[in-house]
Amino acid sequence: MLPAGLLISGHARAQLTGRVAATTQFESNSNVFDVNSGSPLPVAGDTKRSDTFYSYGALFDASYAWSRQELHAAMSAAQYEYQHYKSLNHTAYSLNVGSKLKFADPLDGSVDVYRSRTMVPFYNLSGTALALSLVTDQRETGTLRWLLNSKWRLEGTASADRSNQPVLGAPDLELYQNQATAALDYLGINGITSGLTVGYLAGEYLGSINDSSSRFHETQAGLTAKYEHIRSTFDGQIGYTRRVSANGFDNTSGLTGLIDFTENLTPRTSFTARVDRKINSYLATAGSEIDTDLGASLRYRATYKSSVSVGYTFSYRDFPGQGNNPVGSKRVDIQEFATMEINYQPRRWLFIKPYMNIQTRRSTFVGGHFSSTIFGVNLTVSTPDSRRKPQ
Repeated sequence: MLPAGLLISGHARAQLTGRVAATTQFESNSNVFDVNSGSPLPVAGDTKRSDTFYSYGALFDASYAWSRQELHAAMSAAQYEYQHYKSLNHTAYSLNVGSKLKFADPLDGSVDVYRSRTMVPFYNLSGTALALSLVTDQRETGTLRWLLNSKWRLEGTASADRSNQPVLGAPDLELYQNQATAALDYLGINGITSGLTVGYLAGEYLGSINDSSSRFHETQAGLTAKYEHIRSTFDGQIGYTRRVSANGFDNTSGLTGLIDFTENLTPRTSFTARVDRKINSYLATAGSEIDTDLGASLRYRATYKSSVSVGYTFSYRDFPGQGNNPVGSKRVDIQEFATMEINYQPRRWLFIKPYMNIQTRRSTFVGGHFSSTIFGVNLTVSTPDSRRKPQ
């Protein structure tokens, strides 16, 4: 970090901190288009399934704290250069600007604006034409928290999200989603927060491949619990979600929730387990999906400069009415991800991160099976990550 402190008065102090960094990455993928071994490649006359890319970019983040308020901003951009399939070359970026607000002792909140442009993974394009697809997402979120008394807290969040993902046959494909949630939390048990949450979401697809617009709305209600201890943290939610579409194509409902548990086994070793089930919007086909994920990871910090982590995730993805055997049938994908990552910081300004991923998918979608092995390394050169207390 490059900190700068500014004294405002005897009781109000301001501090500006920031960081700049240069990044580069190398990655090799054995199956860059995530296609079945028996399926043709999307580039006519080409039989090469693997490819590598190099990327280079920069990032900047800063925060400005004054009295009890805080403003923050983060920006990053990177250029990706593929060595064989040059048509996959692209630029990705992200931008986040927001603030944390403290209005009075019982009232605080936050406002955030986030925009990004990233490449859509090819396993999310199965069933559509396989070509480079970039999704641009912009989201505005506001949160307000009101501490009613020492035992009860009320929280409300509103967000607006717009995603644009041109694909072959649908160059103007977009998704609009507006969401509002409210939660009532009980703080009366030491270390435990529990409560109720309700939510409503309204969305609409525009410019889909089948040239039809589809509006939908979603309602959700559930119970929540959080627990923090010296060695353990737990975050849980269980509820019911129901989605209704105007055209009836992707109506779906079911039990949804989250269990996220982390245990510090030793001062150097931590274990995390996660179970997640939710209804998502599948933009590529202008439909819905029900995702159930089970994952676990183990992290070991060998020294203060290095750590290694391994993880595994099992995903069951249900796509109502989006199969092709026959057309309009139910589609189910079973995906597995095994990961290994090493974090090494030999200098305060240098970060080296080698990684490897193994991915497989079995699908009821004809031609939907695939497997791939990915390995690579990220290199980041950054200004020192340190802060200085304001004078």
